[in-house]
Amino acid sequence: MNKTQALAPRIPLMILAIALLIAFYRLILGEVFVWGLPTLQFYPWRLYALDLLGSGQLPLWNPYNGAGAPLFANYQSALLYPLNWLSFFLATPWMMSVIAVIHLFIAGWGMWTFTGKLGYGTLGRGLSALGFGMTSYLVARLGTFPIISAAAWLPWLMWAAHGLVNERRRIDAAWLASFTALLLLAGHAQTAWYSLLLTAIYVLWQVLSVRPIRWQSLLAVGVALVLGAGIAGLQLAATGDLLLQSHRSSGVDYDAAMNFSYSPLKAFNFIAPNLIGNPGEGSYLANDVFFEDAVYIGLIPLVSAVAAVIGWIRGQRARTYPTQLAAVPFWLAIVIFAFILALGRNTPIFPFLYEHVPTFSLFQAPVRWHLWTVFGLCMLAGAGATVWGRTRRAKRWAGRLTAASIAALIAGSLSPVAMEAGHNVEIVTLLRGLFSVGLIGTAAGMLSLIQPDPSHARYARWSLAILMLVAADLGWASVGLNPTHTAAYTLQPEPTASPARAYWPEAVQEHVKFDTWFQPDDYRVVVNQWQEVLASELPDLNILDRLPLLNNFDPLRIGHFELFSQRIEAAAEVDERLFVAANVGSRYSMDGTRAPVDIETARAWLVSDCLQAADDSIPGDWQPATQVLLHDAQTCPNDTATGESTGKVLAIDDSVNEVAISVEVEQPGWLVLADTFYPGWKAEVNGTPTPIERANIAFRAVAVTPDARTVRFVYQPDWLLPGVLVSLVSLLALLVLFRSGGSVAGK
Repeated sequence: MNKTQALAPRIPLMILAIALLIAFYRLILGEVFVWGLPTLQFYPWRLYALDLLGSGQLPLWNPYNGAGAPLFANYQSALLYPLNWLSFFLATPWMMSVIAVIHLFIAGWGMWTFTGKLGYGTLGRGLSALGFGMTSYLVARLGTFPIISAAAWLPWLMWAAHGLVNERRRIDAAWLASFTALLLLAGHAQTAWYSLLLTAIYVLWQVLSVRPIRWQSLLAVGVALVLGAGIAGLQLAATGDLLLQSHRSSGVDYDAAMNFSYSPLKAFNFIAPNLIGNPGEGSYLANDVFFEDAVYIGLIPLVSAVAAVIGWIRGQRARTYPTQLAAVPFWLAIVIFAFILALGRNTPIFPFLYEHVPTFSLFQAPVRWHLWTVFGLCMLAGAGATVWGRTRRAKRWAGRLTAASIAALIAGSLSPVAMEAGHNVEIVTLLRGLFSVGLIGTAAGMLSLIQPDPSHARYARWSLAILMLVAADLGWASVGLNPTHTAAYTLQPEPTASPARAYWPEAVQEHVKFDTWFQPDDYRVVVNQWQEVLASELPDLNILDRLPLLNNFDPLRIGHFELFSQRIEAAAEVDERLFVAANVGSRYSMDGTRAPVDIETARAWLVSDCLQAADDSIPGDWQPATQVLLHDAQTCPNDTATGESTGKVLAIDDSVNEVAISVEVEQPGWLVLADTFYPGWKAEVNGTPTPIERANIAFRAVAVTPDARTVRFVYQPDWLLPGVLVSLVSLLALLVLFRSGGSVAGK
């Protein structure tokens, strides 16, 4: 085939880049993503971390949520992820939004590269690249930055692993280690695990497909993965420490694990992404979360994936088929397996795996197994392009597709008539969805009918039209799914004195967050009332105002803190003792306003008496203002409440990773600090190390005597130096591996 007959190799990537620029043009105008997690988590975390770095402090701790919580160890903060470093030097929320879109291109580019190594043609590679780079699985979740950052490296992992298994070069091992490190630093454990698992299965299939079996390849892949994990060692050590202390240390409960199970009735999403509406337009009809069910890869790539399966079946009968179809059984098995897992509670399979197979109890949202589904479908789509035929049978099926699409187009065009006639919104929304499917299907069918011979000069222009139609289809499906605003996120100056914490009752928080502002069926509410949203003080938006909340919206929360929060929620009436113990001075009502509670609270105070609890129970006579409740202490020096004063706290100097408290002690007792008890915090009294006891379920206490003047708490986690060392040594090993040529083993 001469050059005039083939599509230029880089054009599909150019189409992908242009399509993303058009779909997200509002970012070019300086706007940023605002709906959901970017506002509630990612922007506040990153802005606060940047502020700490600017003041010369390591961003290890967040004192404003959950009575204090790890910031760096919070995996989804992804502070070590290299591409996130760009946001430290440019307008942070804007750059974070741009980086998310860049990852869509990285994902598509990775598919282009991987399918190229497998020998796919330019059209097939373009279908795979566009299908994965703009799949609604990624685009609809774009605001969940860590998912996108992690998923983008899946095809690159595949590319490097395939090269290492089949070519066994050290450079491939180095690339595999690099992409593994990027995946693990991206900040989403669930997506990272699914990506690594799929890569491992693919590698095993590749190794077992060759005779004689080269088991050394498995060893080489294993070493590369370990090296990648070593590079991410600092982050993994910090997050691992938090996981062990968190409310998810033993996994998630059954109901949480089955949350967001894919309904079989939603399978139409593969063909029509907006058949029941679009939350970006306020027309979504289902009582669930749109982005969790999103799986669309484009109508043409989906049909091409089906063509690959049909082509392979026919090839089996004829005992011959293109080499690109050799992996069809593998990818088809992945698609079917992942689809079944995504059904979650809707089949007995996932519940059985939850009970009996490790790792299935670690994560929620079985629907996220669709990462495998869309990846496998995109691989099949690229392979299927090799068997697009011009036979009479192919034209007959193309004609049927065109006729069905025209029928859908005509039916969908009646939506304005239905609206004028006063039909309900469900019918109008359905007709609009049919119109979109009919339009794309009609165009695809007509292109199929005029498909030229691959040897003809018009084939390149025809391929270009196909890819442009795919890009337009996926771009249209993405409209409104990531609302933007010219929002100005700023951190307020730190208060001169730390105020008492505020508390959002769970029911109030859920109402204000999801019923008032972040409505899952209408994204426009947030955009239209943005200033009110910024002023709402929702967790973790409170960081922007430096307002301390007892609430914490982090994905991993310290276990004792979570237990304390559950005690507050479980109380039939407000238990003022819990508010005193947690330094809660105000709470929110259903209208989102904050009002003070009529009790006296402090962040730190001195008591003379202690009670010892064998478990996390609360004695009925416990009075936190005069008694400290110790849970893990071996002994309690006195357990008789005298109510006598033991002194007073003179001043608190909080510099995030260090809290210095000046005290005046009259008799032996305890200094209670209403900050979360967490490993890594160390205490000194007058410069002498002293143990920190877990007090009042979730907080801290140290023993003090009349000679105490200063009690100093410093956050110095044990994982910090070993983690740095492991990461640096692994990085050095990676550089050596890149510079050393040759094979990992003799061929």
